[in-house]
Amino acid sequence: MTEALLPEITDSFWLLVSTNALINTTETQVLRMILERALPGGVSIALDVDWRPDRWGLAGNAAPTSEVLRRFRPLAQSAQFIRCGVDEAEAFFSSADPAMIQERLPQRPAVLITDRTGGLLWSIGGRKGRMAPMLVEDHDTFLVRLLDNLCSHPTLLGNAGPGIDAIADPDALAEQLLSAAAPIDTSADCLKSDQSAHGAYLAEHDHAR
Repeated sequence: MTEALLPEITDSFWLLVSTNALINTTETQVLRMILERALPGGVSIALDVDWRPDRWGLAGNAAPTSEVLRRFRPLAQSAQFIRCGVDEAEAFFSSADPAMIQERLPQRPAVLITDRTGGLLWSIGGRKGRMAPMLVEDHDTFLVRLLDNLCSHPTLLGNAGPGIDAIADPDALAEQLLSAAAPIDTSADCLKSDQSAHGAYLAEHDHAR
């Protein structure tokens, strides 16, 4: 299985992994082998923290157990990009501040946290901000588009990597975030010409540190 998956994975910029891949012990071992062989080839890990206690045989409102956290930790430490909800952030990282989570992890990943209103807190490339709920209609579509945008503009990740402290260009980062959030029938040209929306969004930018 590992050998069959590696050629496709190593040709990719991102490997998107859900925490649900850690439920089965065999799958966890396969995932570990893939990470050990894919990461040296330049593949970046995008981690989707999709905590579903019932899938782990736990009560619906249960917090992650010590065993769940043990399996989760190596994956989080390998990630260059992490997405989670605010409750998941607090349960897995003991913080709902994306910049703080970023600082605690060795790869200093980009971090996106969906808050309880549907807004999006983020820390990417040494910048941080918040997208209002009205800007993000579909969070799954947004994730896929943003990963694709970052693949085309990897410098916007800035400090996603140990020992790196770059600051992403705020205008370019804002453009890619807005592009990822745009409705399907909205063109990139419309986004670039919408100066009022662009300017309001930039007002929420700040240094992560």
